[in-house]
Amino acid sequence: MKKGLLFVAWLLILSACSIYKEPEFKELNGYKLTEMDGNNIRFNVDGIISNPNWYAIKIKKSSLDIYIENKKFGVISLENKIKIKSKRDNNLSVPISLVLEPGSMVKMMGMAFRDSISMEIKGPLKAGVFFIYHKFPVQFTKNVSSKSIIKNLFTSP
Repeated sequence: MKKGLLFVAWLLILSACSIYKEPEFKELNGYKLTEMDGNNIRFNVDGIISNPNWYAIKIKKSSLDIYIENKKFGVISLENKIKIKSKRDNNLSVPISLVLEPGSMVKMMGMAFRDSISMEIKGPLKAGVFFIYHKFPVQFTKNVSSKSIIKNLFTSP
């Protein structure tokens, strides 16, 4: 009897995974520098993520590569778990740390006179429901104002 209940529970969990709809990153509202120490930068990113599922999704601590003008700039890491509530747009402020590649600040200064630069974030993001987690590939590309990045990097927190 216990084996039968366990089997039915496992089938329900698997079927729940099959009706999963991917959350949508809707908007990047900005970022605020909180700390800068050598090649380590900490900041909060504000944005809107929509979760169409009937259940909340948790994103575990993950690390993603960041590229500026197709050159690796560093590695960004989520500092805390994030909970994306179900059936709504979630306004989130996410603490992130950035570990820069050697020479990245010098490269950034060289890009300061451009109007915009291409930024790409990619890598696996670990997310899931209950105790079932999966790595999802992330690839986000955006043209950003280089002047606003430089201004925010060199304004004291």
